[in-house]
Amino acid sequence: MHSLVLSVDDGFYSQLLSFLNQNKPQVNILEDIKDDGYPSISKDEARARVSAAVEKYRSGKMKTVPYAQGMDEIDKWLNNL
Repeated sequence: MHSLVLSVDDGFYSQLLSFLNQNKPQVNILEDIKDDGYPSISKDEARARVSAAVEKYRSGKMKTVPYAQGMDEIDKWLNNL
């Protein structure tokens, strides 16, 4: 089994679960969606995390890969689902 982590707005979460439950035969790659138990973060915390990531990228401290390599890795991962 593989895990898929989605970060969605609280208001959208129940809509997403409802959609998946109604369309379960068409959603073959998702078996269950479980709440991970972690509380939602505030907009301020989200902004702080994005700012920190941008600063890490700009300072050269973030490991990155070329776009094509990243897409190849995603394709390989999807083909193994």
